[in-house]
Parts: sequence; structure tokens; C-alpha cells
Amino acid sequence: METFLNNLDIKTLGQVFTPKNIVDFMLTLKHNHGSVLEPSAGDGSFLRRLKKAVGIEIDPKICPKNALCMDFFDYSLENQFDTIIGNPPYVKHKDIAPSTKEKLHYSLFDERSNLYLFFIEKIEKAIKHLKPQGELIFITPRDFLKSTSSVKLNEWIYKEGTITHFFELGDQKVFPNAMPNCVIFRFCKGNFSRIANDGLQFVCKKGILYFLNQSYTQKLSEVFKVKVGAVSGCDKIFKNETYGNLEFVTSITKRTNVLEKMVFVNKPNDYLLQHKDSLMQRKIKKFNENNWFEWGRMHHISPKKRIYVNAKTRQKNPFFIHQCPNYDGSILALFPYNQNLDLQNLCDKLNAINWQELGFVCDGRFLFSQRSLENALLPKDFLNLG
Repeated sequence: METFLNNLDIKTLGQVFTPKNIVDFMLTLKHNHGSVLEPSAGDGSFLRRLKKAVGIEIDPKICPKNALCMDFFDYSLENQFDTIIGNPPYVKHKDIAPSTKEKLHYSLFDERSNLYLFFIEKIEKAIKHLKPQGELIFITPRDFLKSTSSVKLNEWIYKEGTITHFFELGDQKVFPNAMPNCVIFRFCKGNFSRIANDGLQFVCKKGILYFLNQSYTQKLSEVFKVKVGAVSGCDKIFKNETYGNLEFVTSITKRTNVLEKMVFVNKPNDYLLQHKDSLMQRKIKKFNENNWFEWGRMHHISPKKRIYVNAKTRQKNPFFIHQCPNYDGSILALFPYNQNLDLQNLCDKLNAINWQELGFVCDGRFLFSQRSLENALLPKDFLNLG
């Protein structure tokens, strides 16, 4: 099995086969009777359970005997199905085979993205193969919900129907040698009930998909300016209790209230000279004789009041206040536009929000980024509470 997995063409074909327990669960979401398509048949894990299904697999080395060996993008849209189920490939745009690239029309795809979003085209084509009230059951990376590169896809999905079932798989490693943080969802074409499992409301705001049980209308970016922290590109050198000249809020500060000393200078010193060769090799940006001692990315330096949050944390109340004005790349800073507002009150309100409902919690861990926070929705009465 290990040799088999190592020989898979994950990079160019996205070959990551679906475990039996995942197949079993996805089949429980199948509501429709009638015709079935598996557009990325792989080793036939779904076809073995769906005897009359049509399977398509591009790789002749693994194509099941009862599947069509062809590129799904060559399959005629005249073929319509009641159910489409499977595990679409996760291939970076730069790794897609030229022969397949020629068939993509990019109406919903952002070529600037370096994410595994080739499956955007696959989702779009799959939905076009659905009959009215047809269902699409896929397992995909969770990123597409909030990725700016899938805004067009999300808006189009919302226009076409409703995601009726949505399940996050947390941090469990579903696929060997491949990405974690996957979701399983069922989409119903032409269903505009906007009600998902557990009674949550399926909502699309500015191309971001949400599953909500209350009204969120206030954009966080209308209340706060979100800034990212400074990145040295080599913390093992710049983080130093002896030579550090500036204290920073870091990933440990919320839990321990400890600041960490960093070397943060505008000209070389004897300590950094010892590490010049290593610092010149940093990948975060290009360094030369004039800037090799600098950090890779500066933080927003300001005397204004701000609220901090770790980009990744399991702390129950992730938002916190600290008087230190410096913060590293593990930290995001939220500067309220109205500096007269009570900062502690704002911090308490942020911690009271159900971030899991908004899709910012995976396997008990908060996951924040500058862009996702800027696009986040707050309760409509956020500024009026308390």
C-alpha cells in the first residue's frame, strides 16, 4: 500500500483516493434515485458501491474496467445525472497538464491563486451535468468557503441552489500524503430553501459562504482595520533574550502574558554579523548587502489602541489586549476606526461571537487570517451591545 501511494501522481492529477469510511458516509447523503456519475473514479471506491453508475478516470494506469478512460472536461454536457458524487482532484493551477488547461474557460477561476483550486472548474462542470433537483456530493478542502480565489464560484453555487448538508472533518488526516481540513457537502441544484442541516441558514455574502443561525450583517472591516504582524524570516536568529532590543507580542503572549525579545535594528550589529550568510539566504524576500539584517516584513507601527488575536489558537477567548505595540507574524492586530470606543468592551464582544458558526474553527482550533477577518460578518447589533 505504501509503495502504491508513493507512486500516485498527486501533483499533476490530484490522485488522492477516498477511504472506505468516507465513501460510506458520503453515500448516506445520497437522497436521489436514478442516474449517478463519479467524475474522478480513481481506484473505483464509489463505483464498487454504485454498480450502475457512470465513472470517468483520466489515468489509464488506474482506470477501473467499468469506467470511461477520458478527461472529464471532454465529457458532453448532454449527459445529465440525478446524483454526482466523488472526490475532485486538488491540483495547483501551475501543475495542470497543458492538454487540460486548454479546455478550461476560467469564468469562475482566479489564475493568480496558488491554492488547490483546479477543483473549482470540476465543481462548475459537475453542477452543469446535474438534472433539476440533482445532487452533488463532494469532499473538498474547506478553504473554498472563504478563499478570495473562489468568490466567483461561491456566488455561482449560491445562484444555482443550496448546500443542504455540510460537515467539517477537522484536523484528521483523511488522505495519506495530502492536505487535511476537508469538508463533505451535499448541494441540491434548483433548491432555494437556503436551509442546511441542523436548521442553519445557507448564506452568501460578498462571495463568502456561511451557515448561520442568527443575523450577521455588519462587516468587521467596517469597524476594524486588520493588520498582520512582522515576520523575521528566521526567528531562531532574531529571537534572542541576550541581544534582543525590542519586545514583541507573539503566539505565547495570550497564554502566558510573556513578551519575547527580538533583534530589531536599522543597521547591522556584531551579533547579526555572525549570522550574515544565513540571513542572506532567507526566502521571504530578496536580500542584499544593504538590507540583509532587516526583517522580511514589517508590522504596522502605530500608537493607536488595538486588539490582538493569534492567527491559530485553541484559547477559549482568542481576542486579547496588550499594551505592547509590536507584534510578530503569528499575530493579527485589529485597530478600531473609532478610537473612542471602549477597547475592553469591543474585545469582550469579539470573544462572545460564535466563530465556529462563521467557519473560523476547525477541530477546536481558531483559524484567522487578515483577509478572512476583514470579510467576516459581525452580529447586526455588534456596536449597540453592552
